[in-house]
Parts: sequence; structure tokens; C-alpha cells
Amino acid sequence: MNEKRYYWLKLKEDFFSSKRIKKIRSIAGGDTYTIIYLKMLLKALKNDGYLYFDGVMNDFAEEIALDIDEKPDDVKVTIQLLSSIGLIEHSEDTDVYKLTYMDMMIGSETATTQRVRDFRARRKALQCNTDETEVKHLGNVEIEKEIEKEIDIECKEKRKRFIPPTLEEVKAYVKERNSSVDPKRFFEYYETGKWKDAKGQPVRNWKQKLITWEKKDKPNKFCDHPQSDTDLEDLEKRIFAN
Repeated sequence: MNEKRYYWLKLKEDFFSSKRIKKIRSIAGGDTYTIIYLKMLLKALKNDGYLYFDGVMNDFAEEIALDIDEKPDDVKVTIQLLSSIGLIEHSEDTDVYKLTYMDMMIGSETATTQRVRDFRARRKALQCNTDETEVKHLGNVEIEKEIEKEIDIECKEKRKRFIPPTLEEVKAYVKERNSSVDPKRFFEYYETGKWKDAKGQPVRNWKQKLITWEKKDKPNKFCDHPQSDTDLEDLEKRIFAN
């Protein structure tokens, strides 16, 4: 069972004085468009800055308007503005939108981390009001051990967290391996599928997936060219089982 995680948006102190935000606010209705942008940032928090068009409404703008309770026309203007100043990116071949600079604006922690922080704050307060013996007694060694264990689990979960690559990162890795894989085709295939494999499972290692595609493009000791995504999954298991 996954532990509950809390997210928050981190804005730099010069957020409203930045040139991009000033440009948005300088036009008629700019304050409304700024609020819409902030709502979109909040909407994308749990998805590492990505927003997806699920086809519920006629287009992406209408669907986002429905999600954040804003007028569709205002959302459309906002998206056009964000695109013109480089705050949102979208490939015409996919239904995925990326809010740029989002990776520097995401804050998150698990319920465990919050408990640890609260516990340390209480202990620090005790240290200011009691002697060392009382603090050790009140701190409770067993609680300390439990907290350390939970911190270790959280660190392992963070290491396992998958962050989708950019197209440029895929291109760089293809070049590094001198691979025959078409980086744009690879990127758009998984980006469109929200980085899930043919069986609907979240991708954990995109480089491993690319190597599997690479094996598909040339004969290997396991099988001839795979003809489907399922074949790719089976091939991948056999390649990396050893």
C-alpha cells in the first residue's frame, strides 16, 4: 500500500516580478490568466509538470477549464500566452502538455516525513525546557528507531520514482549508443501512452525500454524481429533476466 504523499507549489520570491509573468499581467485580463496558470501548475503537481488531454471535452483547453473551473475562452487565451513565452510545450502528435520549469517548482513529502519533522520540532522544544536526561526519556529510543526506518523506506521510494525523459535526453542517449532507434518515434510512443508499457504498467527504466527497441531492429540470439509491443515486453524480460 503506497503511503500518502503531500504536494505543494514552490514559487520563487520574484515570481510576480519575472518578465514572463509581467507580460501576462500587462494585457487585458492578465490577472485572470495568471490565476489560470497557477491553477494549471497545481493540477500538474502530481504528474511532474505534465498535463494530459483525455478526450472528455472537444479540446485540451475545454478539458482543463472543466478541471479548474474556469471559462474555456480564458483558458484558451492563457495556453496561447504560455506557449508564446515558453511556459508550456506540446507536440502536435501527442495529447501531452508539459509546463516548463515545473521540476524546480514541485515540493512533496510523505506523511512519514511530516511526522518526523513534527517529532523533531517537539524534541527541540523539549531541549529548550528540560535537561538532557529528561529529553532522552521523553524521546523514547523505540520511536527514534521507527522514524529512522521510515526515513530509509522513503528514501528508497524516492530512488524508484520515475521521471520521464525529454526528447533531447532520448536523442542524446541514442547518439551515445549509436543506436538505430528513431528517438522521436520512441519518445512519442511512450509520451502518448503516458509512459506505460504495452501491458499498461508504468515504465520504470526508459533506457532499458530503448535497448529493447534496439534489439527489435536487428537479429539477436533470442528471437527474430518482434512484431508487436507484447513481443517487445517478452524480449525485454529475457534480455534483462540474465
